[in-house]
Amino acid sequence: MDFKEAAASEAIVDVLRCIEDKLYETGMLVTATNDPASEVTIAFKEIVIGGEEIHALVISVDANVPSTSGRLDWEAIRHYVIEKYSTLQDELPGGVRGALLDSLGPVVFLNGVSTI
Repeated sequence: MDFKEAAASEAIVDVLRCIEDKLYETGMLVTATNDPASEVTIAFKEIVIGGEEIHALVISVDANVPSTSGRLDWEAIRHYVIEKYSTLQDELPGGVRGALLDSLGPVVFLNGVSTI
């Protein structure tokens, strides 16, 4: 299984949606964005960093209110996602987990701009 197949698999999509739901439930997203209507999508994607295309776990946040968050709020979200993914990845089929193993991240984007 290659990266794109693994990233689109139903198993990984379900795991990442579970993490998204927890970000809403905990209020971490509202704390970071100052926008109760903010939205988050977590996915494995190919992104370009420094002119090089890489595979990464990406946290995309869309908010209508300008964020006053500092780096610590985004770091808290990154660490939370890492922790939850570490716990839930055991539920993934070996081929999916293996294909995503060397991915970087998570990388957080707010309204399309990297926060870190």
